[in-house]
Amino acid sequence: PELRGSIQTSTEEPSSTKSTNGDPPSQQPRHDDDDDISATTAKIPTASTYSPSTPSNVLSINEMKPLIKFNKNGKQKVLNATGLFHLAVIISTMPFWLFAMEILQWLGSNVEDFDENRALFDYSGKIWCRTYLSLTDCYPEIAGDISRLKDDDGTNGACLFVANHASFLDIAVLCCVLDPVFKFIAKDSLKKFPGVGKQLVGGEHVLIDRTTKRSQLRTFKQAITYLKNGVPIMAFPEGARSPDGRLMPFKGGIFSMAVKAKVPIVPLSLANTHAVMPGSGFVPVQNGKGKLRVFVHDAISVEGKGEEEIAREVREALLSELPYDQHPLEEEEGESV
Repeated sequence: PELRGSIQTSTEEPSSTKSTNGDPPSQQPRHDDDDDISATTAKIPTASTYSPSTPSNVLSINEMKPLIKFNKNGKQKVLNATGLFHLAVIISTMPFWLFAMEILQWLGSNVEDFDENRALFDYSGKIWCRTYLSLTDCYPEIAGDISRLKDDDGTNGACLFVANHASFLDIAVLCCVLDPVFKFIAKDSLKKFPGVGKQLVGGEHVLIDRTTKRSQLRTFKQAITYLKNGVPIMAFPEGARSPDGRLMPFKGGIFSMAVKAKVPIVPLSLANTHAVMPGSGFVPVQNGKGKLRVFVHDAISVEGKGEEEIAREVREALLSELPYDQHPLEEEEGESV
């Protein structure tokens, strides 16, 4: 199929921002575990737990109680006591992850048939993400079709995982819940980030330079090759991080990958990552326990469907398990591919 629009699955923030519930930040309401999937899931009902009356978990700047405020790329960032603790955990644990990646990368490059699809290399990142979020009490709760998260015997086959994108924390949260080897589609500028960049490059994930059509075409072909070889792809169809957590319109091109490779799409609803680590937070600004949640939806077949119909089904699935302060504002409804 023709690659329509541009494939965008980055963590770039759009320039416009809105309050998460339409009120000024100071008026936004507040709402005040381990890595075993089955134990975590037992706490969460499979039906949606959100309603219009569910209070928002988003904090105003004052409620974050910042210790430091600074500008980064023209945007205000804050660091509070929670953030300092997160930084301490990151600084103390990341060297072990970096060392593990160095060893696994060397073995993968020098030992024939070692670490097919860089599965072990990628798993080192999953271990670090799970350790980091467990130590900071931010491990997500999981509900829905959790059999899709394990697939130890490969019976599920490849699929295109898609999720709403509201925070830089989304990457770590997804690495906590997706057990099968999978590959992110991400913007190539993430290569500069310590840990994450090395994981994306060494793990041979699909990196895209959105400024060139050639890169978009290469990304499309690389992703389809992975899917046809049985390796799932993880993408953010919005193409950028939502500035306020609300689901944004989808970019074109993502769903045609699944159509071309003839694989199903599995939507993942990520709840409250925007509240735990908002765009104004240099790192997370509050505890994620009882807030962070991932819902794994039933697979959506793409057979005989156009991209617009697929996009509508994916959007409906994602919204069905998101808090109402992550639903688009009225004027944004109806916009999609």
